[in-house]
Amino acid sequence: MTSPAPYASTSLADLLPAVRYADPHLLAARLEDVRLPLGWWHATPLMEIERVIGAEALPHQVAQALRSLWPHVELGDVIPVLRLLDTPGVEPGKTVAQVAREAGPGVVDGDRALASAFGSILDRLHRRGVPREENEGARVRGAVATIARWLPADAPAEVREALAVLQGLEEDAEDGSSLVPVPESVEDEAGEQPRSVELPAPREVFEDHDPAAVVEEPHVGDDAPVPQSAPGMMAEPLAALTRLVGGWDERALVIAGQRMFTDEPVKLQDLGERFSVSRERVRQLERAVADSLTQWMVADEDGRAFAGHLAAVAERLGTVGQVAEVHALHPDHARPVEAMGVPLGDIVARLLPGGTLVGSWIVQGDAAALRAVMHEDLLAACGDTPLAWDEAVALGLRYGVRGEVLADWAADLGRFQVRDGRLLYWGRSLNDRAAAVLALHGKPMSMEDIHAQLADGTAINSMRNQIWTDERFLRLDRNLYGLRAWGGEEYLGIREMIAREIANAGGEAEVNAIAEAISSRFDVSAASVRTNLAGPGFARTRRGWVRVADQASEQDAPYVPRNDVAGTRRCFVGADGRWWYRAEMTADHLRGSGFPVPAGWAAHVGAAPQREPVQLRHEAGETSLTWRAQPTFGSVKPLLEHLGATAGDQVFFNVTDGHLNALRLPAPPDGLSPETGAARLTGWTAAVTPAEAAEVIARRIGMDPGQEGPALLERLAERGDKDIAELLERALSGAVPAF
Repeated sequence: MTSPAPYASTSLADLLPAVRYADPHLLAARLEDVRLPLGWWHATPLMEIERVIGAEALPHQVAQALRSLWPHVELGDVIPVLRLLDTPGVEPGKTVAQVAREAGPGVVDGDRALASAFGSILDRLHRRGVPREENEGARVRGAVATIARWLPADAPAEVREALAVLQGLEEDAEDGSSLVPVPESVEDEAGEQPRSVELPAPREVFEDHDPAAVVEEPHVGDDAPVPQSAPGMMAEPLAALTRLVGGWDERALVIAGQRMFTDEPVKLQDLGERFSVSRERVRQLERAVADSLTQWMVADEDGRAFAGHLAAVAERLGTVGQVAEVHALHPDHARPVEAMGVPLGDIVARLLPGGTLVGSWIVQGDAAALRAVMHEDLLAACGDTPLAWDEAVALGLRYGVRGEVLADWAADLGRFQVRDGRLLYWGRSLNDRAAAVLALHGKPMSMEDIHAQLADGTAINSMRNQIWTDERFLRLDRNLYGLRAWGGEEYLGIREMIAREIANAGGEAEVNAIAEAISSRFDVSAASVRTNLAGPGFARTRRGWVRVADQASEQDAPYVPRNDVAGTRRCFVGADGRWWYRAEMTADHLRGSGFPVPAGWAAHVGAAPQREPVQLRHEAGETSLTWRAQPTFGSVKPLLEHLGATAGDQVFFNVTDGHLNALRLPAPPDGLSPETGAARLTGWTAAVTPAEAAEVIARRIGMDPGQEGPALLERLAERGDKDIAELLERALSGAVPAF
């Protein structure tokens, strides 16, 4: 005898036979839902699934499974019935991946296309806006035959029984009965309203039984009433849920409040010890709580209204929303469910159909995929030039992200900020952020103005050094910087600008003309230009005219810096007489950025201003020491990786015969004494007394032994080694820090 509503018992496995043979762990990762029974895809009717998670959420959940598990299989092979439905956008022979890819550039567009294809089956199956066709019986018979051919010989007996049922329905259809009849109303044939399903009392569900037994799931019959979604939110959702949990025992309430609906769930082991049961038993109890909620929202009047309330909240939030928004959407959401000690809003946030809780965000569908594709699109849209806010909102709406949450969502995706009505990428490095500031303002800025806009505590000298060594920036004046992409004349310094003017004039130029040309274009006085013209590097040719001096003899002579290496900060001599320069490693060093070094040490290893870079070999490759505005090392990232250096380490560099040597000193342990810490900054790692520390430090900075403390401290101050001087002074005075 034909069921009055055979479609009501159709499960996902009936439409996607492949789920019966797929890895259950892979299926669970993509289809399992706390609101649904375990393994629901095998036998739970799809009508019940739709009632719980929503008619729109189910196709999207299936779409994600299709794309993840069967991307290279023809869509018609995975869903055989699609071959008979002429689904728009699904061409014969197209694989799952092809259908998804041709729908649009993003993962979300692909999921929508697959969800639309599967949703068309559900609409046809449930008679939602689909007219009956005269040849429908033949099409259904063809679908049953396709499934029968697809079924492997070793299919389980229950699968073959299901196929037999479909074939029996096919035979009934040949007699003129409809395989998928549409009831005229929710009343049954006798004119009576369908009876409600009586759920077991919650205390029955949570009674002790054999730990090996499986908790039985209450079953909703085929004649259960179809709930009607409420047009808006419930008036009193808290009262409805309170009535439900009022019948739960202590263990159910504790599991719900301290494990299911909290950001810091208690471990199964801890709850097992509390209840004197096994971890598996607690897991069963947790599943029973979830099943009780699911069945309540399907079969109880209060529960169906609550499910409608959840659907209204989900619709209001869209693709992404925040838990705080849920709390603000209804007065009840901020109030606690007393029996569990949890605000109703936290429970609602975790029960929203199709939603996934990621931190403080509720995301519909595949959260990781949405984050990845939106981050990529936002970065492409505003990575170089800030994006006007209305354009950013339009981009967000393409993914269903509302404008009111877009700023917070973009910031959570990764270092995007809204400033002055535009969205910009606030990069990871100081250089990235400085470039973002310039791009936002769209015009050159002084170093001080850029620093003020960063407002992140970075020292201005550190920022200046980073900008000077980054090719993205162009120095346009003595204290004016822009982006190289904008173009413009680069300011190289007074002497370099003079040399460029002379070269442009053919090798000889008039002093007054040079002074006028440079002072009119840059923030340099004509007097400063004339002073530099009178110095070394320029020669008089005739009265009032100059040329660049012959540098041959100067190139052969070593450059003499203002302070030699012994008077240069962070430079220390070893026992073998070689001088080492100490640098503290930062994320910029490790990422491969160049970095400035003191002039005294650079001159000591053979570098000089405006000369050819010093090429250096090291154990992991090569680098160079270049001296333009200041001496600067190229990238030493391979060498640092070879050493295993991390941020906070001290690395000592030495150059011998063109070879760059490096020694890594890890960040010091906590509790180091001041004298040991001071000596450590010179490369001495053994514990020392204050007197020994003074002896070591004096020797390391090139002073004669036996120095008095005041003289040593004065010398350290002259060199600029403030960090060592402060530690040594504390050690010599016996001062103890107050902390």
